[in-house]
Amino acid sequence: MNTATDITDRDLFLVRLRFLDLLKSFFQDEPDAERMSRWRGIFSALTGEHINQRFDTVIRQLGEILNNKNLQDIKDEHYELFSNPYSNDLMPLTASYYLDGRSYGPSLVDYRELLKNAQLIKDGSSADPEDSLLLMLDTLVTLIEEEKQGAEHARHLQDQLLRQFLIPTAAQLAAAAEVNREADFYKGCINFLNEYLLLEQGLMDTR
Repeated sequence: MNTATDITDRDLFLVRLRFLDLLKSFFQDEPDAERMSRWRGIFSALTGEHINQRFDTVIRQLGEILNNKNLQDIKDEHYELFSNPYSNDLMPLTASYYLDGRSYGPSLVDYRELLKNAQLIKDGSSADPEDSLLLMLDTLVTLIEEEKQGAEHARHLQDQLLRQFLIPTAAQLAAAAEVNREADFYKGCINFLNEYLLLEQGLMDTR
């Protein structure tokens, strides 16, 4: 028989995985109309929730941006920030770029050691380095799934991933977006990412 605690833990895993799926959808590739509609629906629903003041604020701000932007606006922003090699506003999405000042820096070596300890191997279909934001979020998802299945090592590795890589990368990324003239919608996404990861760390600290 399932206890109330079992149900609560299971629900918490589900909520965490849904938030991470949302975060991944911001950065995986150029958005389309279906994804934008989904975002609007999610943020319309989230504005009725109350988590904490900082998180509620970034949810409200991102929801307002979504309502004021059209799809082409966001596609153009995505291109200038993440795809156009000639853009002066290009924003790399690798941990080592922000932690070491250059991509493929020493932090990538450290991150590969974390993957080794987690017994995870990068999917060969991805051309991104292992410490790209999207792949790090994928790793966090995998570790949460493993924790859900009872793997004892998974929570420790989540804590290391958050403290050593994801949270400091998101903080530096948020600072870069703040002064980036092309970042409007994605500045909101990055602030949302930053605040959510802090919630994840708070969860680690209290469990």
